[in-house]
Amino acid sequence: MKNTMTPSPINSIGERLLIARKKRGLSQEALANLLDPPLSQSAIAHIENGRNESSRHIVWIAAALHVRAEWLVTGKGEMFEVEWPWPDTPRYTVVELPAPVLEDIGDYIKMKIGQQAKNTKDDH
Repeated sequence: MKNTMTPSPINSIGERLLIARKKRGLSQEALANLLDPPLSQSAIAHIENGRNESSRHIVWIAAALHVRAEWLVTGKGEMFEVEWPWPDTPRYTVVELPAPVLEDIGDYIKMKIGQQAKNTKDDH
């Protein structure tokens, strides 16, 4: 069997936890202490090393790191929860809008982003 150095996909909870923890600039111990009740540094190390992927603390770890639990567990979707930019408008009301209205809103947002980019470029 030939050992080739090809990058492997992020295919374990441990690898994703390590990436998320480093993105947040936390040591294993600092992350462990963010949890309530705190975990031990070795408990975090065990998860990162793949020795304890069924930890019941995964959801709390995801919350402490501000990453989506689904991403941490499965690798699916975005790492970070996208913040809803319109707190006065509940998400469900937007989701329930008819497709043509959603399309119009999307077009409007693209137009505004284009205008903003042009204004920013003109300012420099």
